[in-house]
Amino acid sequence: MGTPSTMLKLGTIAPDFSLPDAGNDGKLVSSQDFQDSAGFLVVFMCNHCPYVRYIGKALADFAKEYQPKGLAIVGINANDVADYPDDSPDKMAEEVVNFGYTFPYLFDQTQEVAKAYRAACTPDFFLFDKKRKLVYRGRFDASLPKSDTPVTGQDLRAAADALLSGQTINSTGQKASFGCNIKWKQGNEPDYFRSIRLKPSAEGVIGAEDDISPQGLQSKKSKIIQEKPVSVDDERPQSEEEQAKSSEVYETEFRGQMTKLREQMAELKDELGQQRALMKQEFGRIGDRFKVIGKHFDVADKHFKAIDKRFQTVDKHFEVVQEDMQKQMNERLAVMEERFDGLSKHNRLISWLLGIIVVAAGAAIAFLSV
Repeated sequence: MGTPSTMLKLGTIAPDFSLPDAGNDGKLVSSQDFQDSAGFLVVFMCNHCPYVRYIGKALADFAKEYQPKGLAIVGINANDVADYPDDSPDKMAEEVVNFGYTFPYLFDQTQEVAKAYRAACTPDFFLFDKKRKLVYRGRFDASLPKSDTPVTGQDLRAAADALLSGQTINSTGQKASFGCNIKWKQGNEPDYFRSIRLKPSAEGVIGAEDDISPQGLQSKKSKIIQEKPVSVDDERPQSEEEQAKSSEVYETEFRGQMTKLREQMAELKDELGQQRALMKQEFGRIGDRFKVIGKHFDVADKHFKAIDKRFQTVDKHFEVVQEDMQKQMNERLAVMEERFDGLSKHNRLISWLLGIIVVAAGAAIAFLSV
């Protein structure tokens, strides 16, 4: 269960402040530093709240768009860092980098500035005109964590556009912002917030093992009222008027405890949802990486197939070359054989002629001898 903003009265003059900027090594930033700007937006926010984290990127984009138009913007974190160390100034500096905030992110350690603005929740928006009169207080837009409504900043954009263009901002259509309550230091809760703060005497009435269904809570409420019908001072039976007052007190305590319990459950549910979303996102990234690796394997496989085809082409080329060389060698051998055959015939002719010459020479010698 979240907390709505108090909807500070329109026309209220912006309270002055001077706070350290966690995103700029603790440099002091004063509201007077922006007195020449056309408008002044104060955003009460923190690091761990799922409502703030849900619109974080859109808020950073809003600032980058409207700061050049003359709208001065500051973020202020007033949470008790002793109980919520994730909201410490060191963590604030990390958030400035993570979300890309271009505006000062200030730390209200005493929580006095938050009280001066009657801030109640994170995020809580206060828009002032050039004269530093409050002209808009309300929500960023209608989106909430786990809702289907997109984060657009529609409500705050409409107010900022009207302010910067010199138009009148509609005062009746402004809707309260909603988020985690500011984490006040123990005993430092402002009067406007104490109506939902549990009194110490009621603490421990509802435990983790209790049934928090409507029927179970109603039964618990009746038990609380019935268990204390007698005054602690003198143990005498209470009058009807005293019983009515006592019942009213315990009913108020019970309602306060229910509010706190539901708020804690809502915050836990939001945090679990955020962690689930982050895990889903991370698993998605891992899946994308495996897809990329698979694509690389596919490309490598194609390369190997191409290389294999090239080897096949080379093999075919060698076969063709080998066949061609074999053919040429056979043709040359045939020519050489023909030549050898020609030489053999020529040699036989020469031998025959030599034989005839020898016979003729012998006959001539014999004739001459006679």
